[in-house]
Amino acid sequence: MPQFDHHPPRWALWFLQLYCKPRVREIIEGDAYELFYKRVETDGLKVAKRKFGWDVLRFFRPKYIKGLEDINSLNNIAMFKNYFKISVRSLVRQKFFSIINISGLSLGLAACLLIMLYITNELSYDNFHKDVDRVYRIANNQSGQYTPARLGAQSKMDFPEIEEVVRLSGPYDQTFKVNNQIFKEQEGFSADSTFHKIFTVKFVEGNPDKALTEPNSIVLTEGLASKLFPKQEAYGQLVAVNGNSLKVTGVVADPPKNTHFHYNFIESFPHESWITVGNWTGNNFFTYAKLVAGATPESVEAKYPDFVAKYVGPDLVKYTGHTNYEEYLAEGGRQGTFTLKPMKDLHLYYPHMALGSQGNINNVYIFSAVAVFILLIASINFMNLSTARSAARSKEVGMRKVLGSRRNQLVYQFLVESMMISVLAMILSMGLASLVLGGFNELANRNFSYTDLLAPSTLLLLFGLVLVVGLLAGSYPAFYLSGFNPLRALKGENKAGGGNVFLRKGLVAFQFAISIFLIISTMIVFSQLRFMGQQKLGFQPEQIMVVKNTGLLREKLSAFKNQLLQKPNIESLTLTNQYVSSSIADWGYSTMEDNPRHFNLMNMFTTDDFLETMGLQLVEGRFYSNELASDSAVAVINESAKKELGFENVIGKKVSRGDGEDYTIIGVVKDFNYESLKRSIEPLILRRMFEDGRMEADWYGGNYLSLKVTGNFGETVKQVESEWNAMVQDEPFDFVFLDDSFNSLYEEERRFGKLFTVSSGLAIAIACLGLFALAAFTLERRRKEIAVRKVIGASVKSLTMLVVSDFTKLVAIGSLIAIPTGYWIMQDWLATFAYQININNPLLFLIPVILVTVIAWLTVGFQSVKTATSNPVKALRSE
Repeated sequence: MPQFDHHPPRWALWFLQLYCKPRVREIIEGDAYELFYKRVETDGLKVAKRKFGWDVLRFFRPKYIKGLEDINSLNNIAMFKNYFKISVRSLVRQKFFSIINISGLSLGLAACLLIMLYITNELSYDNFHKDVDRVYRIANNQSGQYTPARLGAQSKMDFPEIEEVVRLSGPYDQTFKVNNQIFKEQEGFSADSTFHKIFTVKFVEGNPDKALTEPNSIVLTEGLASKLFPKQEAYGQLVAVNGNSLKVTGVVADPPKNTHFHYNFIESFPHESWITVGNWTGNNFFTYAKLVAGATPESVEAKYPDFVAKYVGPDLVKYTGHTNYEEYLAEGGRQGTFTLKPMKDLHLYYPHMALGSQGNINNVYIFSAVAVFILLIASINFMNLSTARSAARSKEVGMRKVLGSRRNQLVYQFLVESMMISVLAMILSMGLASLVLGGFNELANRNFSYTDLLAPSTLLLLFGLVLVVGLLAGSYPAFYLSGFNPLRALKGENKAGGGNVFLRKGLVAFQFAISIFLIISTMIVFSQLRFMGQQKLGFQPEQIMVVKNTGLLREKLSAFKNQLLQKPNIESLTLTNQYVSSSIADWGYSTMEDNPRHFNLMNMFTTDDFLETMGLQLVEGRFYSNELASDSAVAVINESAKKELGFENVIGKKVSRGDGEDYTIIGVVKDFNYESLKRSIEPLILRRMFEDGRMEADWYGGNYLSLKVTGNFGETVKQVESEWNAMVQDEPFDFVFLDDSFNSLYEEERRFGKLFTVSSGLAIAIACLGLFALAAFTLERRRKEIAVRKVIGASVKSLTMLVVSDFTKLVAIGSLIAIPTGYWIMQDWLATFAYQININNPLLFLIPVILVTVIAWLTVGFQSVKTATSNPVKALRSE
């Protein structure tokens, strides 16, 4: 067959036709065909086809692609060098504008960089755990964090969707004694032996499968192990923990900071006890479940109502006196269930269930918005400052157009300038962020390092921001300046039309809106924090000092209390199983009626001097007394519990725990806040504790001694500590004042308020640069008008007010946007607090508007006065 009867591969011809410009394709096809026919003759058809395809591929060049006719100019190194030189000259010539542009962008980028570190850290909680998407926390009903002892093991047996479970209890403090040295350690938990199968734990010493299988076992973190056993191996050592001898069966790496569950040591659960057996109505444990691959939480949740009826129902029936669970539900009993919450969501979406640092997804949203606002403000500043210089650059643009420059070349020139400023700002922002990193860590309670700033992901994100800001901020000035008419530009007539003026003013009005919104938000945040700090709790927390671990005193407890009562600064004291502001558990109770009703009441045991010591008000009946032997089975409730029980005359009514545990209500105390003000006052029942710390069934619970103190608090603390040290040898003295304990509950909110204030202040400061930009632009355009007005007799005051009034209108427009937006967003933020300020206070919205107006007047007025007092001849001479 003649060689010319053969054809090259169709895919190669199709590809060449697809991308290549027509005039180039003819040349490439001609050369490729010539080579193809020669190779058919010399090398054969198969080789010729293969080489023809390779020729087409190797001729592929960006400059040959259709639609990129100007690609040569973009790739021309000389052209880019020219763009770069002109950009440098322009920046050097306009030093003042360049400094403002670069400093504004660098401040904005530095703030965004730090905010990004914070947000990324918040979103990363628990992501380091293996199979984190399959691990869930089991909640009691929708949000209860405590669950029954048997729940996990029984769920695993009944539900094939569950692969593994683990129970936790804690956190608590423990006293370690090693070689006669005493260490008080926090963040301790007890856990099942399956702990390592749910949580990702790196064992440095010991076997993870056996570490918590035996009683009296303990696993230490590396940090605690090196503290207790410096320069020696901790594994296998014995350590005294609260007087009990425990064996170290494992050492694990310190858990990362970004976890909802931070621990220093993990103890095994005691065997053959109520912890192992438990009951279905006692909620004392945190339960986690790991689902099998492919299982959904909804499939498990759908089975829990029947599960509750089968296992929890019989206990409820026993306590409430019903015939069966169906009757219990038919007569108004609450149908219980369990739900699954993703472990990775606990920190932000269910912070009350976190076992450590608590976050707030709303705070993440708010800081993300602030970061976006800062970037927008910085970009708007860039655009306004660039257009403010248009009069100075109009002749340059006109001259270059007359000499043959095309508009796209001018666009490239201005974009190169924009990117240069953005890159310089990025470099400076890294330095600024490094300088303030320590202060930011202290403010945000984080531990970011320079390594975090230089991490590839951080640098990539920052570079992306720079690219976006550079193009966003530079695109409008580039197209605006390059669009000047050459003849008008050479005359200095740089007005491009009313639409551009409206756009620029609209952008600054938007800046005013952001500033007003941020000030409104800051005022509301701090007003709410101040409100919580000043809210009446129903007692005087600053007068209550709580001595912890008094359960260690046991037989010395009576002598210790007597010694303290002899101190002139101690008015009274009371022994409790928990103290106000700490975690108080709820217990199940039922009314003793023909149709019993079941309730969960917050349960607290106290001695009879609790009322006097806490300064509570009794509104009905009386408090229990040690002088009355009949008060062994009585209870006092708060007003919320009375309302919950629904009895009009509650005194004398009985509630039951089942199995003959019946308690007569003898008094009602006025509601007082015993938990965070973020939660409303829940129903509370107070049960009697004996003076020696015994509770029901001879359980010991007298672990906290609350003292009502007066006078010199520092002196009182020293006296109590002295008495403690005289009676307890191996336990450090530990105490807290209730006002400090309550304040610690709002630490995250205070930290958020400080971070928000600093971020808002920075955004407003950058916005002031934007205000300066538009003022400069306006005065640049109106300088001849102002000169003419001055020549015909206008005063400096009238000329100043002429310009200031325009910006006052922009503030008014901004306030119309900011006020409803701020009201709506901050109302949503306040919804997380049970007690909140009245957001309808007009001053919360009027003061920010006035403040921004004053800032605008000062910023614009300064430049206006400067322009109005200048020599009008200089402005008119250029006509």
